[in-house]
Amino acid sequence: MKEKIYTIPINESLDADCSCPFCFLERKLECEAIDYTLGAAMMEPDFRMITNEKGFCKTHIKRLIEKRNALSLALIMDTHLAEIKSLFELENNEKSFFKKKKADNPFVSAVAHVAGECAVCSKINHTLDRYFYTFIFMLKSEKGFLDKVLSKNGFCFEHFAKLTEFAFRELSDREIEKYFKPIIELEENKIAEYHEHIKKFADSFDYRNAGKKCDVPKDILTKTAEFLNGEIGD
Repeated sequence: MKEKIYTIPINESLDADCSCPFCFLERKLECEAIDYTLGAAMMEPDFRMITNEKGFCKTHIKRLIEKRNALSLALIMDTHLAEIKSLFELENNEKSFFKKKKADNPFVSAVAHVAGECAVCSKINHTLDRYFYTFIFMLKSEKGFLDKVLSKNGFCFEHFAKLTEFAFRELSDREIEKYFKPIIELEENKIAEYHEHIKKFADSFDYRNAGKKCDVPKDILTKTAEFLNGEIGD
C-alpha cells in the first residue's frame, strides 16, 4: 500500500499502540494546536481573530496554562477579554435589549456563543473531520487497508459514531456492504466483549460470588469508559 502525504497520519494511527486510532490522532492534534496557539499563532492575525472571538474551553485553557508560557497566554487573554468587553459595551448602548424576549435577545445569544466556543477545539475538529473523510476514501481506494483496520481493536464508540456518519454519507449502498459492514461487525464484537467483562465485574460484588476470582482486567472500568467516550487522559 503506497502511502501519500494525506494518508500517512491515518496509517500511523493504526500502527500505534492505542485503543482507538482517532483518539490517537485527536491527542496528536491537540498537542500541536496547544503549541501552535502559544507559538506561531501569536504572529498569525487570522488565528488571533479566532482566539479573540472564541476563547477556550476548560480543558484547553488548563493545557495552555500547563505550558507555562505566561506572556503569550496573557496577550491572548488580553485581546479575548477586550472582545468580550465589547459585547457589554454594545448591550449598554442598546437599552432595547432589556425589552426583548430572551429567545430574541442578541446579547444573550452573543454571550452564550462566546462561552460555548473554543479555538483549540475548533482547530482540532476541523482537521479531524478531514481525517474521517480520508479514512473513508482509503477504505474504498487503498488495497489492503480494510484488512489492516480489521486487524486492530476497533474504535471508541464516540469516534465510531462519527466514522459511521461519514461512511453513510460518502459511500454507496454497495460500498457500505463491502467496506463498512465488516467494521460495524468488529465494533459489535468489541461491545459484546466489554459488556461481558463489565457484567462479570458487577457480578463479582454479589455476596454469592465472594472469594471467587473475577477474570476481567483490573482496569476494566477505565477501559470501558474509554471505549464509550474516548481516551480520558489526565
